[in-house]
Amino acid sequence: MSDLQGITASIQAALIMIFSILLSISYWQISLFLKTYTIRQEAISQFERNQQLQDYLVNIEQQYTELRRFKHDYQNILLSLESFAEKGDQQQFKAYYQELLAQRPIQSEIQGAVIAQLDYLKNDPIRGLVIQKFLAAKQADVTLKFEMTEPIELPTANLLTVIRVIGILLDNAIEQAVQETDKLVSCAFLQSEGLIEITIENMASQVKDIQAFSELGYSTKGAGRGTGLANVQDLIAKQTNLFLETQIENRKLRQTLMITEEI
Repeated sequence: MSDLQGITASIQAALIMIFSILLSISYWQISLFLKTYTIRQEAISQFERNQQLQDYLVNIEQQYTELRRFKHDYQNILLSLESFAEKGDQQQFKAYYQELLAQRPIQSEIQGAVIAQLDYLKNDPIRGLVIQKFLAAKQADVTLKFEMTEPIELPTANLLTVIRVIGILLDNAIEQAVQETDKLVSCAFLQSEGLIEITIENMASQVKDIQAFSELGYSTKGAGRGTGLANVQDLIAKQTNLFLETQIENRKLRQTLMITEEI
């Protein structure tokens, strides 16, 4: 080629050197871009974790205030009952007791303190997330019930992915429960050797087809919705230790996220 084009060895060496320099610069730029992108993603992830932790601390303070108010009310109730007991007026005691049952002040306050059970969750970002969803469900007039009987600690390797998946599943369950007569969403955490299961269950009378349920665009809430579950499938497909099981039984939708130990 050099002989045909009349390119001397000096020119050829210069071209090779220029090409090598350009290739090195391109490699450096790509490396710099990847490094910058990784740092940016880590910064975003850290910001989200800090924000969730901050929201968690704020919500815990609110719950602590509610518990203090409940304690104060409870003491007042005991004092009032004590006065009836001292007088021995059973008729007034019964009337006052029936009035307490009708107002149910204690139960309404204890429902606000259900978050105390979430102390079992040892990952602050997860705990912050479920507290946010608990309060969001409360605003939507949906009861979000958590079930766990022992400390649960999720692996930190892909914790952000797990947070995104749980967030989408809880959002969908709450939105679906708003449309149902039974406005209850249950979220159970179960840990066994090498496996953590997070099961979210809610009434879903409009869901008929499990196969189409996870497809992009499928939604019972109208057109332009239904991308959340497709995103869940995409997120799980990229992880080797995440699995999702979906069941419909007696008009109830049950989705279980299974997290196994990394091999």
